[in-house]
Order: sequence, then C-alpha cells, then structure tokens
Amino acid sequence: MKKLLIPFLLLLAAAGCTKEATEQQPVQNDYLVRTEAGSIMTKEMLKFALSSQGYGQYAQLMQSDVRSLCVVYATEYPKGNKISASGALLVSESYNPRFPLVVLNHSTYGDRNSAPSKDVKNPLPALMDIFLGMAIASAFNCALLLPDYIGYGESQSVTHPYMHGESLGQAGLDFIRAFREYAADPTVALPFNSHVFITGYSEGGYAAVALHKAIDNHPAEGLKVHKSVAGAGAYDLEAFSKEVIANPQPLGLRMLSSYLWVLEMYKNDFRYSKAYADIFSEADNALLQSIGYDLAYHSIETNKLPIHEVATELFHPNFVSGILNETDDEFLRISRENSLVDFTPKDSLIFVWGDADRWVYPVNSENIYNAMRSKGCKVASFVQPGGDHNTTLPLYVEIVLGRLQAMDDELR
Repeated sequence: MKKLLIPFLLLLAAAGCTKEATEQQPVQNDYLVRTEAGSIMTKEMLKFALSSQGYGQYAQLMQSDVRSLCVVYATEYPKGNKISASGALLVSESYNPRFPLVVLNHSTYGDRNSAPSKDVKNPLPALMDIFLGMAIASAFNCALLLPDYIGYGESQSVTHPYMHGESLGQAGLDFIRAFREYAADPTVALPFNSHVFITGYSEGGYAAVALHKAIDNHPAEGLKVHKSVAGAGAYDLEAFSKEVIANPQPLGLRMLSSYLWVLEMYKNDFRYSKAYADIFSEADNALLQSIGYDLAYHSIETNKLPIHEVATELFHPNFVSGILNETDDEFLRISRENSLVDFTPKDSLIFVWGDADRWVYPVNSENIYNAMRSKGCKVASFVQPGGDHNTTLPLYVEIVLGRLQAMDDELR
C-alpha cells in the first residue's frame, strides 16, 4: 500500500492546480468548480517510457497523444459538509466516445503533498498511477479519471480518512459528476459515456469497490459499471484486524504505519471511544503520545518510532483480547460497517491478489470473493502464487490491460 515511482525521462509541464491560473466554470454547475489545462504526452514519449521501464510488450498499444487537466470539484466530507476535492483528468486526443470512462484509484500516498492532480503536471519522477493512466488513455483512446481522494491536492489541509469507504466512494462519484459537467460545456463538447470501468490497487483496490458500491447505490445517476478490477485491497477489515493482532511475527514499521493510520481514522470518523492509553501498551503509548498520536501518512515509519513491532506487545492486552475474543463490540461494529464483504454488485467484478501478501493479507480478497460468489454475483479471481504486495502488481496490470483490450475489441 505505497506510492510507486517510475523515473522515466519525460518532462511534463511544471504547474500546479492553483487558483491563480484557472478559468472559472459556469455557476450552474453543481460539482465542477474549475479546471486547469496541463500537458500533452505524445504516444512516442509513452512508447519510449514503456520500453525503458521493461513494459515494452505494451508499447505497440499506444495509439494517441494524451492531454492532462487538473479538476477541482465539490464533494462532501464529512457527510453533509461541502468541501472542494481534486483529481487528474487524462483524455486521449483521439477520444472514442464509445469506450467506457475509466476511473483509476491510486494506492497509498504517505505524503500529503502528493496527488495525481499535482504530479500529472510536475517534472520527474512520475507516479506509477499517472504513468499507467496515460498509457491506458493512449492505448484505448478514452478518458480517465484519477481521484486525489480527500486529504490530498485541493483538500490536503484535511487529514486523509485512510480506508474510509464512504468518503472514497463519495469523492469518486462526485468526480464523475464533475467530469460529466465538464464534458457538457459547449466549449469542450466531449460526448459523455455513462458506462464506467473502475480499477485500482492496494488502497485503490478498496476505493474501486467503494466507488462501484456508490454507483450502484445511486441508480438515478444513470451510470453503469461495465466492470471493476480490484487489486489487493483491505475489503474485510474485521478479519484483517484479527489476523494482524494474532500475528506472532514482527509486522514492520511500514505495515504498522498503515494499520495505525486506519485506527486513527476509526477514532476521527467513527468516533471509536477507547482511549489510546487503553489501546497501546504503556511503553508504546508514551512514544505515540510524544508525537501527538499523529498516526496518518505513515508517520510511524517516517519518524522511525521504536515501537514494538509484534502486535501483542504493541497493543494493550485488553485491546487484543477484545478483538480476538469478540468482546469489543464497538471496534468490531466499526470494522464491519467499513468493510465491503456484504456488498452485492450488480455488475462484473474481478479480484487480483497474491497469496503471500504480508501487507494486505490474502484473507481480505478471499473473503470478499467467496462472499460475492456465494450470492451468485458475477465475480472472478486471479491469484499470484507466492506473490507479495509488490510482486503481484504486474499480474494486476496485465489483467487490467487485458480486460480493457477485450472491451476495445468488442467495439471494433
């Protein structure tokens, strides 16, 4: 669940999504606040980038140049509170309105100053998400949305509610609504395709399913999910927590940074009432208190905080017992409420994961796949034998591109 960097030698325009250089959109828009033009990535540059980074087998897929924009739009966080969020829009210069809109949800960013809407326009290094997004837009002549999420880009003053399903789904849906308004502008005149292909890896996999759920829950929008491909997401937070707590091995500061960030979100967004002193061991609580219980953006790893890395040593015995013996009703209720295993999608959903993933444990994907399959959902799975969180990524990319290619072939 980390930010992956691809240092390919391509220079993008170095400008942010700033208010000073933007053009205001018509006031009748409900979601679109403003846009700012970005850069043009030529198909030749993309072919070179793919080949230089070991993805030469996909270079021949590049068909068109890709134009990037920064989009600022209205959403809600917390629910009922209007704020502005942002994201990157990538549009093929040979746009095919028959091809579904693609939404690519990014993996975990441990730096609040990072965001697709910023990085799509900045010099090197470029994010893997931007790199993949531009390649998809070029290969399939489509439009692609890369949401920043709450807590990045325009909303970076807010702490990102990490792995919070409702806000991830809401922000993604509102970005689609904003894009529909942008496309309808007479000066843009971009035909809008209401069919959506959703994907993402790690936190992006969880966000992909959350967006799929948000679209299904708003049928009046007229949107239809064509297919979703979700890679290695934390979909079953109850089962995941139990495995984390019961793990007798050191978890590592990076994995713990992610898990404790979720715990902070539970405190902030779900008002989990247990005090930190009752969650952590006495020694570890003192260390975490020394940094003001700042658990977001991989703060534990960044500060190299010498906390215990075995869960039963890090957490208070009563907290451990409450989860494993299922007596902490509040924590378990929050975990179930924020999990996605009970979601019944109306459309096809594909899960990709590695069976040796020690960051986002396989139980997440196994449980959601089995739950959906038992309900007769159109669901499939691809498992990388021996794959961990990073080594499974190539399989995920292969599955995404394969499904997009199949869609492209259907339209020919």
